Amino acid sequence: MRILKLQYRLTLFISSIIISIICGLGLASYHMIKNTIETQMGNNAMDLAVTIASMDDIKEALATKKDYKTVQNIVDCFCDKTRFQYIIVMDMNGIKYSYPRGKSLGKKYNDGGEERVLKYGESYVSKDKNVLISAIRAFVPIYYNGRQVGAVLVGLLTDTVYKELSAHILFFKITVVIGLIIGIVGAAILANLIKRTIFGLEPSEIALLLGQRDLILQSIKNGILAIDKDGNILFFNKVAKDILNFKDDDVGKNIKDMHLKYADEMMKALIYKDAIYNQEIKLCHDITLICSHTLLRNHKDEIIGVVSIFEDLTDVKKMAEELTGIKKMTSALRAQNHEFMNKLHTISGLIQLEEYEKALEYISNVSYQRRAVSEVLNNQIKNPHIAGLLLAKYNKAVEAKISLVIDKESNLEEIPQSITVDDLCSVIGNLIENSIEELVKQENGKIIVKLNSNKDGLRIRIEDNGPGIDEKIADKIFIRGFTTKPGNRGIGLSIVKQIIDYAKGSINVIQDNGVIWDIFIPMKGI
Repeated sequence: MRILKLQYRLTLFISSIIISIICGLGLASYHMIKNTIETQMGNNAMDLAVTIASMDDIKEALATKKDYKTVQNIVDCFCDKTRFQYIIVMDMNGIKYSYPRGKSLGKKYNDGGEERVLKYGESYVSKDKNVLISAIRAFVPIYYNGRQVGAVLVGLLTDTVYKELSAHILFFKITVVIGLIIGIVGAAILANLIKRTIFGLEPSEIALLLGQRDLILQSIKNGILAIDKDGNILFFNKVAKDILNFKDDDVGKNIKDMHLKYADEMMKALIYKDAIYNQEIKLCHDITLICSHTLLRNHKDEIIGVVSIFEDLTDVKKMAEELTGIKKMTSALRAQNHEFMNKLHTISGLIQLEEYEKALEYISNVSYQRRAVSEVLNNQIKNPHIAGLLLAKYNKAVEAKISLVIDKESNLEEIPQSITVDDLCSVIGNLIENSIEELVKQENGKIIVKLNSNKDGLRIRIEDNGPGIDEKIADKIFIRGFTTKPGNRGIGLSIVKQIIDYAKGSINVIQDNGVIWDIFIPMKGI
């Protein structure tokens, strides 16, 4: 059996409802109009009956004269001037003094319905339908000197009522037909709009697409998380569930209640109405994510939420850090080799010039400087990774003719729980590298590095005598991608800020004949 398409089913269903409603309302309206007209006719008949019953000539004719002709003539005048052709005057015995057909005068009224008016003197309207008559009739007693002498009946045959109703019925039928046509056309238009809204797909096709969508989203290796404009979770796939430790019943909950740094970044995109791409977020001590937050918009281009796609960069970052470490080591060795070659050339030149005392003095100075740095690194800096980093930066600074001094009062015994060695190297390395890049532009450049740790935390102080930071850009230096240098730069300081923020530390930038980076990281974990 072939199933009708959704569009046709909607059209038929809506049309059926509209037809049922209009027909129901039509029947109710028809009966209401009919009853209204019948009531109006009954009231008019009653008014005419009261008028006739109050006429003195008719009262006297019934009470004293028994004059049929006089009563008939008076009633005929009313029949000629009104729609009521059915007017009967009778005495207390039911003898007719007027009748539409005069041959019945003097005979007893036998059509029924007059008992109450003759026996009890009541005035009333009745709608009668029997073998003899079908009419709306008004009965009114006739009194003469306080005594009832008869009654008057004013009636309107049902055919006359239907003639009065026919004009209304015709207009009503036209209205109903027009309403049905408009309803059916409207149903067809609505069904077509619904079809266009769902791109012409049938329910079975929509169900299939939803199933396919779910399979695709769940099989993607990247995490996917979607929220609405109020921050309520709409969807997350299996990867997002595993990384963010969500549960199935978290759908519908507000992302702000999840107490995740990731949630704060998603809400920023929603609040500022601006997408965020390739943002690196440290989720916890050993998980780093790279994510993009894209705004969701409806067909009216209104923002209705945010969808976030992210990837766990932990393994990739470790590999990159290892590769970067190798590269930095190679660069440091190259710089060290270049430095020693320069020193050997200097010593060789002095010897060839037979300046032996100056050669010895030069060797002594170089040895002293190298020994001073080595002593601080070996005795004061207990972590080999950081000591190696500082030595590499020292060699690079020397090659660039910049004096890098490691404060003799430095003391690094323990690293805070909230930061890894790699992250700490990243912070120190980026800040020293920034200073070197600024100082190569001037003479007598100097960098002072001081590290101190105690039970409260780790304090890092890196000072240079460079040109400082322009006040116009001081509040933008930690924004990812912001840089005053050519090329794809502007990442180092944003990474430094992110690492320190995650470790619940603080970083202060002091401008004093250069720049001082003052950092404090608490010793206890998060």
